[in-house]
Formats: sequence, C-alpha cells, structure tokens
Amino acid sequence: MNRLAKIIMGASLTAFSAMGTMTAQNLGFDKEQYQKALWMTTRFYGAQRSGVGPNWLLATHEPTDVPNALQGNLKNFIKGQSFVKDADGNYDLTGGWFDCGDHVKFGQTEFYSAYMLLLGYSEFPEGYDDYYSFDYKGYITSDDYTWEGKKGIPNGIPDILDEVKYATDYLMKCVASNNTFYFQVGDGSVDHNHWVTASVMSTLPRNEGGEAEGSRVVYKATGGVTSMASLCGAALATMARLYKPFDPAYADACLQKALIAYDFVNQTSKGNANAKGFYGAKPKYVADLVIFNVELYRTTKDAKYLSAAEKECGWMNTEADYNYNYSLCYNNTEDLAAYLIASLPESSYKDKAMKVMDFYINSMYKPASGYILNKQKGDWGILRFPANQAFSYGLHSKLKGEMTTVNPYSLASIEYIMGKNSGNLSYITGFGSKSPTYVHHRNFYGSDADKETAVKIQEKFRQLGYLVGGNLNGTYNDVPGADYTYSEGGIDYNAGLVGALGYINSIINPV
Repeated sequence: MNRLAKIIMGASLTAFSAMGTMTAQNLGFDKEQYQKALWMTTRFYGAQRSGVGPNWLLATHEPTDVPNALQGNLKNFIKGQSFVKDADGNYDLTGGWFDCGDHVKFGQTEFYSAYMLLLGYSEFPEGYDDYYSFDYKGYITSDDYTWEGKKGIPNGIPDILDEVKYATDYLMKCVASNNTFYFQVGDGSVDHNHWVTASVMSTLPRNEGGEAEGSRVVYKATGGVTSMASLCGAALATMARLYKPFDPAYADACLQKALIAYDFVNQTSKGNANAKGFYGAKPKYVADLVIFNVELYRTTKDAKYLSAAEKECGWMNTEADYNYNYSLCYNNTEDLAAYLIASLPESSYKDKAMKVMDFYINSMYKPASGYILNKQKGDWGILRFPANQAFSYGLHSKLKGEMTTVNPYSLASIEYIMGKNSGNLSYITGFGSKSPTYVHHRNFYGSDADKETAVKIQEKFRQLGYLVGGNLNGTYNDVPGADYTYSEGGIDYNAGLVGALGYINSIINPV
C-alpha cells in the first residue's frame, strides 16, 4: 500500500473529498517554503526527546568543555541519551519530551501538545508528508540536517505521527492504573542550575538536575489532575485511531491505556494540579472532559462517550461561561472542545458549539486592523497565541466548508511568524535568511561549558525549527543569554504553529 493510501485510510474520507481545488491566492512565500516550515517545526520535537531517543541534536554529541567541578560522574555519560533512569522505583518513566530549552517533563504542556499535534493531523491529513524516519537515520548518517540536503529517509509514516509516537510511548507509562497517574518528571528549580546538554546534566547529582544517584523526582497523583489525565487520554484515543493503518497492535495498546485513563478521570477526585512553581493549576477542566470523551467516541463509536461529553457542555449555553477573553493555549482549550462538538451532526449541542466557535473567531480573535490576530494579553511567549489562533481559524474554516483558500487571518499570522513582517525576521529558528541565532535551548549549542553567554551555534543544526516567544514588532535581541521571555520556546509554542501549517499545506501543498 502506498503512503497516500495509508494517509487516506487514517483520515476522514469526507475531509479529503471536501478539500476541492485551491482557488488562486496571494502567498507571501514560495509554496515549498510552507512545506519546509512544517518539516522544521515538526522535526523540532525530535530535538526534545528525553531518554534513549534518538534525539537528533544529541545523537553524536560528546562532552564539550565540561568544567572540572562537573566532571565527577562523566564516566556515566551515555552518547546520544539522557535521563535513562527516570522511574518510580521499578516503574519505568523514561522517554517523552522536554518541555522547552530545559530538561523537565511537565505534564501541563506534554499532554496538551501531543493532543494538539494529533488533532491537526486528524483534521488536515493532506497537509502532512513523510520526509524522514523515526530514527533520523538519513540525517545522522550523512551529518546533513538541512531541508535542502534531502537526506531524510521516508518510512511510509507521516512525520507528525513518528514524532508524536515518541510522546505516546511515554504517555502510556503515565497512565499507570485507574488510580495512579504520573504528570511530571524533574524539578524545574534544580534543572536551571547549569547550562549543559541533557546528556551531561544526566551525569550530575540529583540536586544539580541529574540522576547520578538514581531517578530524578517524579510526581504522581491519585486524583486532582483532571485536565492532564483527560488530555493524555485524548491523545492516546486519537493516536489509536490515526495509527491503526500503520500498526494495529500499537493502536490497540494506545486505546487500552486511554480507557484506563477514562476510569482514572471518572473514579478519582476532580481538580487540577500545578507544576511545582513553573505552571499554575489550570482554572477549569470541563473542556478537557469534553475533548477526551469526544475522542473516545470518534475512535470507538460508542455512544456512551458522546453522552458523557454532552453532560459537560453546559458552559456552551452562555457567553459569560465560554468567553475566557484570552487565547487558545494549554490553559484554555475550549476552542478544541467546541470544534469537536460542532463537527458532530449527531450532537444535540452542535449548534451551540458552532456559536461558541463563531464567537472565538469573529469576536475574540478578529483583529481590530490588519491581519495579525489579537494577542489578548501577556508578554511571555507572545507568538504562540497568534499561532494557536491561526489553528483555530483553520478548524473553523473546516466547519464552514471553506477549504479552497486559506483563511487570510490565519495565513497572515503564520506568514508574520515565518518572516513577512517589518523586520523581515523569521521567528522560527533556522527558517529563512534572517532568524534567531541565539535562543534559550541548551542542547542546540552542544555546549557543556556551563556558560550561556559563551555559546556558539552549530551550523549543521541551524534549522532547529524552534518557535521563539518573540514579539509583534519584527525585532529580536539576538545575543547569547537574551531575555527568556523572547528567546525561549517550547513544545506548546510549536504545537499550534504545526497545526496551522498543516492546515495551510493541506490547501496549497496537499499530499
């Protein structure tokens, strides 16, 4: 079976047939550049891999300029690997994604990002192609990590699923049982003690962010993590549906864990947890219950899950309940819940959910002037918000059956991020002729000198695909150790951007 046939099997045939023929549209870049941007921002997740990997940034790394004070356990350095001892006693918790340019695995962004990426592929499968393999063999063997080098070796599976599978391998471990759920590995405070790669940090003592004496700290719950457990379960349920054409046994394993997560969510206390000083507890969890139940319904076709989802849809009745006055992000997932319900003709809440989506798109996100979507408020990681909103616009366009041209608001926001702005600056690390050189990401530089201000870029890794927080004026303070508010990114920053690029490519570069 060829790759396109497999992709169609894993997607909605109605979505494929509804795509139609693209209407002429003015684009800010050559069509191939949208493919390149999606390739880069997707492959970025491979640079976030914790555990045995492979992590393409660390695959060939050797300790570099390690200070004497940090050399005590270098004999335990494992080339290409990091944090291979993550565990709760004998229970393995290795794998998963680092949250950002540091080395902690935070559930708030891990589960949300995995689900966002899968939802993008689920709804716009024609936007995602297959350029490389799960193990990055072509890039690592040739030592050429560029788009232009074309050294990736396709493996018959869309790259987006290769990347998310590394996460779902870990997510299945997080769902330990119907009364035990793991939601974080690592301590953000001690993780910030040194500027070294993950592989070298792993050799340090626990109080310095490493695992010399054994596993880093892990956090587990017997309740009170409703949103994280729901989004973890939703990601697993969605993966069960999407991965079935490629590996039915793996798909079934994902579904079985999703069902255990369902029992956990329903049989334990409701509530949300914080990330020990780094992410606050999410204020609401009902939208995540809707998402989880709908994805179980879409995968199993069991009506009890649709009924359970609708029982959590009361917030769709009045604007005061659904107007969160911010933006789609890991803390606000109402857009996704409303989209899913609105996409189901059989749902009694379909019309109300569509009204909610109309409100977000036409009232909350619509810019007062120009085409850059409202940022709402806040300064940290500001560019994730227009990227997320651009993804919401794509979902809304699909609901409206408007899939022959890219929504202009969505396109303009993503093109701004790609470099169509007053500074001609791309905020995607390594994309275009002008993009950030110095970003807050330790593994990017391969430096173990414990000095962020003394780093040098590794040219072969320049096309990192890392969306920095950036700003909305076309500038960037491109110096080592720049303000993390602007120079740091994260798995949740890229998630909305990848989804929006998948939507755009499904129209202008359909597979």
